Amino acid sequence: MTAQASAMTGSRGEKIALCDVAVTAALTDLLSEVSITQTYRNDEAVNIEAVYTFPLPQDAVLLELEVRIGERLLKGVVVEKKAAEQRYEVAMSEGDAAVMLEAIEPGLYTLNLGNLLPHETATITYRYALLYRWAGDQLRFFLPTTIAPRHGAIPHQPHQVPQASLMVENRFSLQVEISGSLVAAQFTCPSHAVTLAKTAGKVILSLTETKAVMDRDFVLNLKAPNSTRSFVMCGADGAGVAAVASFQPFFPGLRAARPLNLAMVIDCSGSMAGDSIEQARQALDGILEALRPDDRVSMVAFGNTSKTLADQPLLCNKTNLGRARAFGKQLQADMGGTEIGAALAATYAALSRVEAADIFLVTDGEVGDWQPVVAAAQQSGHRIFTVGVGAAVSEAFVRALAEATAGECELVSPNEAMAERVLRHFERMRAPKATRVAVRWPQGAADLHPGAIGVLFEGDTVIASARFVEAAIVGEVALEIETAEGDVARQVLPIGTAVAAGAADGHSTVARLAAAMRLKNQAPEAGLASALRYRLMSPWTHTLVIAERAEDQKAQHPPALRRVPHTIAAGWGGAGVMRADVMHSVLRASAPSGNVDYFSSHHADAMFGVREQQFDMADHSLIQRQMIQPSAAHSTLQPIDFLLNFIDVNPDFLHTFDPFLLISQAELGTEFDDLFSLARDLGISDDKIATILLAELLDGPLSEQLCAEAKVAIEELKERARRLIEAIERDGQAPAHALAPRELFLQIKERAHQVAQRLQQQARRNSHTTV
Repeated sequence: MTAQASAMTGSRGEKIALCDVAVTAALTDLLSEVSITQTYRNDEAVNIEAVYTFPLPQDAVLLELEVRIGERLLKGVVVEKKAAEQRYEVAMSEGDAAVMLEAIEPGLYTLNLGNLLPHETATITYRYALLYRWAGDQLRFFLPTTIAPRHGAIPHQPHQVPQASLMVENRFSLQVEISGSLVAAQFTCPSHAVTLAKTAGKVILSLTETKAVMDRDFVLNLKAPNSTRSFVMCGADGAGVAAVASFQPFFPGLRAARPLNLAMVIDCSGSMAGDSIEQARQALDGILEALRPDDRVSMVAFGNTSKTLADQPLLCNKTNLGRARAFGKQLQADMGGTEIGAALAATYAALSRVEAADIFLVTDGEVGDWQPVVAAAQQSGHRIFTVGVGAAVSEAFVRALAEATAGECELVSPNEAMAERVLRHFERMRAPKATRVAVRWPQGAADLHPGAIGVLFEGDTVIASARFVEAAIVGEVALEIETAEGDVARQVLPIGTAVAAGAADGHSTVARLAAAMRLKNQAPEAGLASALRYRLMSPWTHTLVIAERAEDQKAQHPPALRRVPHTIAAGWGGAGVMRADVMHSVLRASAPSGNVDYFSSHHADAMFGVREQQFDMADHSLIQRQMIQPSAAHSTLQPIDFLLNFIDVNPDFLHTFDPFLLISQAELGTEFDDLFSLARDLGISDDKIATILLAELLDGPLSEQLCAEAKVAIEELKERARRLIEAIERDGQAPAHALAPRELFLQIKERAHQVAQRLQQQARRNSHTTV
């Protein structure tokens, strides 16, 4: 497919700057290397600045960034953060093209492409490496493609906050080359339809479709009993050598299971509707089946609020397990926003009478400001074992929560087996705890990582690194484990003499991987020096490219900001779920108030044209478009009714989505065409006017139809609209012939009030005619 053919469009029909994404990956015995090329094209008459916030795996180490503009191929340079930002802004003001890549949180990056000229194309390729994390003989290769909407405040700059849209279909191509002992693995891809081809000792895996919608994580599972899972890699590190060791410890004879004090915490927020809540129920069933009579259990369901099974863990007798099952069967994704911090605080309180407990948390992790939640969990004294569910889980959050509390994390996409992940977590929870864990390197080792290993589980991967001043290493590295029972396990790996060649600066990929591990525990000053030395993205550095232009080719005006939206994640909030019966249950949650049986299976089939029991998730946008436009046979469900009820289930909808999209979904865009036209004359964006209109529309009469959580979201929306009005009045430069901002706002308020009254009357008529 050509770049032109795959061009992406927004909710208003405008061309989105990102027009193509192509991924190639190489999976070898020891690590994977992934290359992602993003193609941007400016189809507008003005120069633009494209801003795209996108995800990568949390442990990905970015190795290289290249930019091609026209015939020029430029390589990214790692620069101190403030210096990079200043140089980027200077280049923009001087009319040159510039690219700046920022790591804004673990696994989340923002790309700024400034001064892309009309009809100009730029391709940006970044390459990263990823060390494997085995679980037994199984390996999960994971590539995130979209970011699901997050609940609450997001601690980033406004232009960095990811946007999601129902109207955008970003697409990507993918090819994975597998070599070495992994060729003999068994492959399963629960996320996408793929084809496999074997050639010259390699396996080539590609998408069955030429382009797949970027609405879910790509997941490839490998089962490889005969693969290399414990090893040492060495590489040049200046005049010395860097070494990375990967262990997979097993504890022979250590099988005594211990009783559990267990708290199960289930996310029932609106974003879990559809696939994710189904996965949560599966996890719950698996947990209850695995409990023993000497275990104790408590349960917490949460959204904006929390509800608990009991105020303390209950002994797992027949009566209490029956209570737990009844509690679980009632769980729905109908509890509002993802207030996970408050839910965990309630869990800690319920566990206050036990010295230490294990918390089993099932969530999609879609939380904005999650770092304080991790910090509080670390102080709790309880281990948290997380299961991240959904098509676009927030990996950084669920993994950080587990690592900070000496727990472990499992990610489960909608088509993966939940029971297997539950079982692995239970084996970890019941395993004897190690009292001493140490990695022994040969003499001369420095810059050791980790400094101390706090927790490890049988069959999981332990990665350590070291740096040697000498160019050759002789000896072995050993992992030693001692349990409270006095049993000792030791795993020894020989260190080979072959050293991978370094780059021009003498730092090999192995050296850069080892340096990236050390960055996590370094103070800012040392971290900055290390990031610059090893050319690494970090909290203190950005990657920068400046493409100077000839004087007659420079941009003549400041660029127009164009944020690249994400395709809404499949299954998020019930959108694009895989099974027809799940779709029906979500629709019932959005039925008109007081009419919970409004959507029968027959009604849903007629309304959405569903004839098969399986939806094609790759074409979920078709379902969404039909959701927005009810059929004539069911005209009693007006679009505004659907929107109001959807907001009831998903209050975050008001915070996260393109406001113009919301106006369009309610089929109200034509109502306000003249107001948008006036705003454009003033240089005011459609999104700003749409935000003010939404706040006015949803205030007053219509807000009476919304739940308490949605009303709270409306108040925040109104405050945002008020700030927008103040900013526009302060900064607006109206042409002489145009309407003044104040007059425009008065017209907005008056028109929105009139429309809201009409919609209220219409809703009342509908409530009388609906059967």
